[in-house]
Amino acid sequence: MPMSKPQANISLSKVFKDHKSKEKIFYLVKKDKDLIDLFINFSNFGEYKRDKGFKGILQLIIEQQLSVASANAIYKKLKTKMPNISPQSFLKIKEADLKKCGLSKQKINYLTGFAKKCENKEINFRKVHRMDDENLVKEITKIKGIGPWTAQCYMLASLSRDDVWPVADLGLMEAVKRIKRLKKRPSEEDMEKISQIWRPYRSTVANVLWASYD
Repeated sequence: MPMSKPQANISLSKVFKDHKSKEKIFYLVKKDKDLIDLFINFSNFGEYKRDKGFKGILQLIIEQQLSVASANAIYKKLKTKMPNISPQSFLKIKEADLKKCGLSKQKINYLTGFAKKCENKEINFRKVHRMDDENLVKEITKIKGIGPWTAQCYMLASLSRDDVWPVADLGLMEAVKRIKRLKKRPSEEDMEKISQIWRPYRSTVANVLWASYD
């Protein structure tokens, strides 16, 4: 049974008294009451974090279309092949060894091309990081193997931007379906429409929804 408004406010104030995102959470639940139980039930949700630059994008490319467990296993094996995680170290690894880590032929090609661009200084991350969301996505999706999902997750996880919403993420789609009590998984267009009420803190919603899905 849903909590009454006063009970919800008391519970939220108590649960999130010391939470780093409490102001964002209070803003969001005022906008959308469907988020109240979500935030309380997953009050220990964390933030999806990745490093900046080569290392972060390497991780995100590995994670494309894989479960968290599978991606973590591949990344763990890959780290044993590199003295430090850099484009130069990656390019020294033999393709056979990359395959043994669990990387597909396609991802090996993507990562190799990306590493070469980094090594040749064709990518200026300082410049990229100063771009607004729209231009950043346009810029890094020029790199083969990096699509909108990877670009959006980079802004959210590596750059900690507040209002990122990866509309094509299957985990988010399933979580939105549950909290909005939809009969079927929302489309990307539906995801965009539903998320408008959560601006400008959609990254916080994404983080708690991922926690609920995992």
